[in-house]
Order: sequence, then C-alpha cells, then structure tokens
Amino acid sequence: MRALELVLWGVVLFWALAALHAVLNGLLIPRLRRTAPEGGLPFLSVIVPARNEEKAIAPALEALCDQDHPNFEVVVVDDGSTDRTPEILEGLARRHTNLRVVRGEEPPPGWLGKPNAQRVGLENARGEILLFVDADVRYGPGVLRRAASELEARRLDMLLLLSTLEARGLEHVLMSNLDAFTLYVSPAFLANVQALKGIAFGAGSGNLVRRRALEASGGIEAIRGEVVDDVAMGRRIKASGGRFRFVTAFSDVRVRMYEGLGSAVEGFTKNYFAFFGFNPFLGAFLEGGNLLVHTAPAGLLLLAPALHLPPQIMALSGASFGIGLLLNAALCLWAGKPLWIAPLFPLRPLFWSLILFRSARRYYRKGIVWRGREYGKGE
Repeated sequence: MRALELVLWGVVLFWALAALHAVLNGLLIPRLRRTAPEGGLPFLSVIVPARNEEKAIAPALEALCDQDHPNFEVVVVDDGSTDRTPEILEGLARRHTNLRVVRGEEPPPGWLGKPNAQRVGLENARGEILLFVDADVRYGPGVLRRAASELEARRLDMLLLLSTLEARGLEHVLMSNLDAFTLYVSPAFLANVQALKGIAFGAGSGNLVRRRALEASGGIEAIRGEVVDDVAMGRRIKASGGRFRFVTAFSDVRVRMYEGLGSAVEGFTKNYFAFFGFNPFLGAFLEGGNLLVHTAPAGLLLLAPALHLPPQIMALSGASFGIGLLLNAALCLWAGKPLWIAPLFPLRPLFWSLILFRSARRYYRKGIVWRGREYGKGE
C-alpha cells in the first residue's frame, strides 16, 4: 500500500499542476476580438482541400463565401473525390463569384494527400494572406475580417483559430480530450510567448498565415509527409522566426468532425499514432499516464468497499477525483460543453487508449491510411 500511496501523491501533484495550468490558460489565452475596422485589409486567399466531403462541404463553403471581408477569394482543391463533392462544388461555384474550384493532382512520392492538395491550392491562390482550413469547418459571420484585422493589428505571421468541436451524446466524452489538453493538461498559453520558438501548434480549424512567413519556414514542401500537417505548419513558422499567436473562437468557428461515437473512434484511429511520432513506447507511456491520473482514482473509489482500502488511499483518490471533476466542469464552461460530461472524465482515457491501440496496429499492418489512400510506413 505504501507504493500505491506514493503513486497517488504523484497523481494529486499532477492535478495541482493542472489547476495552475487551467488558471493561467483561462486568463492568458485570448479570445478572437469581437470587432474589427472596415476595409484596409490585404487580399486574402482561403485554401480548402476537399476529398469526399459531400456531407459537410456545402454549409462550410457557403459560410466562407458569405464572409464580409472586403477583399478575398476561396480556393477549393477537389482532391480526387469519388462521391458527390465535385457536383456540389460545381453548383456552389455558379452561385459564388469569389469561389474557385481547382482539380487536384495525385500526390508525388513522399507527399501525403492533404499537403499536396494544399500545395495545389497555394499555387492557384492570389493572396499574400492565406487561410488553410478543413472542408468541414463552419465560420460564423464576420470571423474572416476579424481574424485578418487581428493578424494585421498585431503584425503577426500566423494566427491560429481554435474551434468548438461539436458532438452528441458520448461523443462529448471523447472529443473533450482535445479541450482538456488545451485548458489544463498543458501550459498552452506558452505558445503565445514569442521567445519560446519550440512551442506552437496549428489546427484544421484555421491557420491564418502570411505567404512570406510560410515560404521562410520551408513552405508546404517542408510538411509534405506530415500526418498532422496543421501542427507542423505552426511549429515551423514560429521556429523560423515568425510571430505566432493563437486565440479561441469557440462561438464563431465550429466543426462536426464525425457523426456518431463509432465514426469518431474510426476517424481518430487513422492518425492518432502519428501524434506520438509513431513511437509505441512514447504512446504507451503517455496514454498509460493518462489512465493513471484520470481513470485510476475513480476506479479505486468504486472498488474501495471490495478492496478494503485504507483511509489515506481513499483520501488521495477522492482529492484527485474531486479536483479533476472541478477542472472538467470548468472546461465545459470554458469551451461551451454540456456540464453533464464533467463527471464522466475518467472514461475519456479508456476511449483514447483503445484508439491508440487500433491506430498503432493499423499502422504496422498497412502503413498510413487516409481518405482512401494508403501510404507506406516511411512515406
């Protein structure tokens, strides 16, 4: 029991540090400014790679094309879609004069599909300011102008917009992992410290960048083989000296990544192993730690009567679960999630451990599989 007690003290220490992260992140991670001046903005090109996006692309592109930015275009790259995406794009292009549809190309050796589609979009884009965004992300009215104004006012080279991840039912438990990482697991606010060039990230919800900064970082070619290309773009731009900032835009930018819990598990299975650099030992270590701090205290409390645990074990488990519950309630308020998911936070690592196992197994069997394309392990 002495060893278990020491481990639980470590878990309590984690939650104390997480509480500090939550306070600092909550105070220091800014929200996208609510207002912006009219006019006076450089030409902006929105680049949207699209492959088999028939379910989500129409409302996403309608929202983008209807933005009130004074000077912009939307460039969509149809990346070899085999569903109704080309037909939908053709209809949208007839209705919106600021929308251009470009036919994609098969990825050359060493290139993954999405970075290659981004390259094609970039070659056809006219703007000095570029917004790289996924085809299922919906922008609220005025977001493009407000984001571009913030980029200019702060003389930034990259502005990242964090979105609300929409979900239903138990999907919320799974999806809240991404919000938890931003609010309390990591000191995410440090990404906005310019001197810390090694701390930055990106997201498919919106990487707004200057063309010259992207080129200085090595361009799209530098991330041609990156599965998590959005994150790699942010890191490279900041590491090369670009001025980086990220803001939350929870009420303005929304995405429904997957329909149903099973679809979400399958979707994340495709790329979750890549977050650990395809390193099974790192993945097992970090996901094991996730289970230890989030799931084990609740499990001990549930099993306490059968295990006849001593009071100090109960107290440490209760303290860990209690702090975790409070932080996850704060997460729900911060990110606009329903409060009922807060007490279910111990279930979250169970989902993600399963996803990691499936993702690693699939990688070693088939390599990288994404949007119907298969790539070797080294590609």
